[in-house]
Amino acid sequence: MLIVRYLTRDILVNTSAVSLVVFLVVFSSQFVRRLADVAEGDLAAGFLASIMFFSIPSYLELILPLGFFVGLMLALGRLYTDSEMVVLSASGIGPWHLLRWVLVSGAVVAILSAGLSLGLTPWTKTKVLNLVTEASNEKGLAAFVPGRFQRRSGGFDTFYAESVESDQQGLKGLFVAEQGMSSAGEPLVTITYAERGRVVSSQEHGGRYLELLNGRRYQGQPGQLEYRVTEFEVLGERLPDADSAGSAFGDDLYDALPTQMLFLDNNSASTATLHWRLSLVLMPFNLAFLALGLARTDRRRGRYTMLLPAIVLYLVYLVGLASLRGAAAEGASVGSLWGLHAVIAGIGCVVLLWPQWRLRFAGSQRGMHAAA
Repeated sequence: MLIVRYLTRDILVNTSAVSLVVFLVVFSSQFVRRLADVAEGDLAAGFLASIMFFSIPSYLELILPLGFFVGLMLALGRLYTDSEMVVLSASGIGPWHLLRWVLVSGAVVAILSAGLSLGLTPWTKTKVLNLVTEASNEKGLAAFVPGRFQRRSGGFDTFYAESVESDQQGLKGLFVAEQGMSSAGEPLVTITYAERGRVVSSQEHGGRYLELLNGRRYQGQPGQLEYRVTEFEVLGERLPDADSAGSAFGDDLYDALPTQMLFLDNNSASTATLHWRLSLVLMPFNLAFLALGLARTDRRRGRYTMLLPAIVLYLVYLVGLASLRGAAAEGASVGSLWGLHAVIAGIGCVVLLWPQWRLRFAGSQRGMHAAA
């Protein structure tokens, strides 16, 4: 039918526009955050572009349902404000006809969501985890920024290097500050200065070290005059390992597992992740129910009236699913996720059919008064 093609095209155009705007906002904010990691030395600059590129599907799988929801609200709202919905109603087209037409667009979005959440996103998250691990285990000096004080996520508190050697194999003028506790439980400050330094990997001890050459170490308690001074030719400072670097980016190992492996794994975290991915595929259909009811408006109120409540409801839906996924990963029943889907679908049905129920109730009330 012509009306189906017209409505589907309008919904998908609005969905694409809204999704693009939201994606640019999210991508920009994440890019700034990763730039801060580069500036602090927690991430080598050479890995930034690759990590951001492979992170795109994980952003889109959450943005696409929101874009569809808002795009559907805008498309239906325009039908109401332009009185096209009045014409459709006068032609005998009711809510269930509209729902069937809207679900065509919902199916398109659900297919895209399935491709992202079930296939592409796990693969790209594996790439991101590998890149973060490679960046953390890099043997070069890319993570250190000369001429700037840097706070480290592990190994030591504050680091400063005056410059990089001409052969790019070492650092000059190193300053390292650490805060800790002595064996007696007293605060202990350690200041280390070295003429040169380099990053080395130790297979024996299983980690990376900042090897300091020709320097002095000062150790003592704040407020006390007694300090211990140690001169050294070689001194090693342990650097953060790959696991701490990976966790700093919040990358979940289960999110990177292929969907086929999640089906075969009986682990509660794997089961929760699987049902989370399936939930993202189901979301567009539930959101279609909600949008059909919430989009009702008129020319006086405009089509943007219910956008804010709709977005808030979507966020409650999404955050609720994420919370229930976390609980399921800890051993709770995954049925709670599907219970939330059922609640949202029920709310959508009530909102969709409420005008008809209200008219029937009002008609029955008038009939009762007339009979009396």
